[in-house]
Amino acid sequence: ERQVKKKPVANAYYISIGAISIFVASYNIAIISVALKPIENAFQTGTGIVYLLGALIFVGAMIGAIISGVFSDRFGRVSILTIDIVTFIGAGIGSALSTNIAMLMFFRTLVGVGVGIDYVVIFTYISEILATKNSTRNLALIMFFANFGILFSYLIGGTLLTLGSTGWRYALLSGAILAIVPLIMRSRLKESTLWKFKRIKSIKTILKDVTSRENREYLYRFSIPWFLYQIGDQSLTMFLPFILISALGISVVSGAFSAVLVKAFTIPASIVAFLIIQRLGTRKLQATGFIIRSVFLGILGFGLYFALRFTGIEIIILLGFAFFFGSMGPDKTTVIMPVEKYDESIRGSGQGFNEMAGRFGGLIGILAFALFGMAGIDIGLIFLSITCILGFIITVICRDKNIVENISKNAKEEYYARTK
Repeated sequence: ERQVKKKPVANAYYISIGAISIFVASYNIAIISVALKPIENAFQTGTGIVYLLGALIFVGAMIGAIISGVFSDRFGRVSILTIDIVTFIGAGIGSALSTNIAMLMFFRTLVGVGVGIDYVVIFTYISEILATKNSTRNLALIMFFANFGILFSYLIGGTLLTLGSTGWRYALLSGAILAIVPLIMRSRLKESTLWKFKRIKSIKTILKDVTSRENREYLYRFSIPWFLYQIGDQSLTMFLPFILISALGISVVSGAFSAVLVKAFTIPASIVAFLIIQRLGTRKLQATGFIIRSVFLGILGFGLYFALRFTGIEIIILLGFAFFFGSMGPDKTTVIMPVEKYDESIRGSGQGFNEMAGRFGGLIGILAFALFGMAGIDIGLIFLSITCILGFIITVICRDKNIVENISKNAKEEYYARTK
């Protein structure tokens, strides 16, 4: 009876660890966006270098994702999570103290390594620790806090920029300071029992299993939608203040605060996702998010292309609803579906390969949006609308994506009994 009473408290503790971890990771991704213009001025560098600086975090995330996935299957989840948080803190401090653009690029790449590790291992770990009938909803709740991380990066970053020419350094340092909280919380973590039970003691065997015929099918089924979603999501997140500055003709600080208004749309969207994800199913939710997001991005993109005069409020609303439906659908589902499908013995590796595809999409998105953006923001937004349509098509074509949808009632009960 005592154990039953304690279980909700323990569940809440693990969910809070996952939530603060994802909050810090998303904060560190987005905080550079408010600092790009001040960094350009501080180091007297070109716009192309600034775009590259914004993209480097995804290079690091790709490296962190693939390495941490395999290593977490071989050596355990908790030890890799410790390396992750130390990377965040060290790289964040190094970024803030950088004396030239090359040094800043190096440390921002290391921040990306931490991001890649975090998104792979924290979801792998939590899915095993909280393996219940509500696991999908629990993972959606954790992803909810990614929106807060980005939202607060705009808010706190914009505030720190008011401190003067060195404000961007304080903004980057804030990511390292925030990482101290999950460092303390993770000190009490115990290793996943499911991982211990299913552990494979050979990296070669892990790689062989994850690339087997069945799992290769999962790799492309999960990685392509993740890749397509991140093209739009990360480029919008990274350049949202830039987009608003250009479209509205406002200052750098005002652009950061206006981005808060747009990103605030993701909060109610995440609540909706949490409430309906298990009832509607991840695949349907993902398809819905993709297609409706493409509509709002297309309206704004084609409207700007044909010189329609949008008011500031109209631009914020159109971008806000684009973020809303992205956050309600593929933002959650692309992360959750792989971690539900793979066996515990290769779950980290499977999640790592798919996370790497997503981060590669983020890298491509930033570089492509920067390229198209040279022809105008309208072309960039139309490009992102098209990627959402492709994501919708792939999601509809590729069925068999959700373990809850694919196994019989008896098999489902057996699965939950085994993972209890």
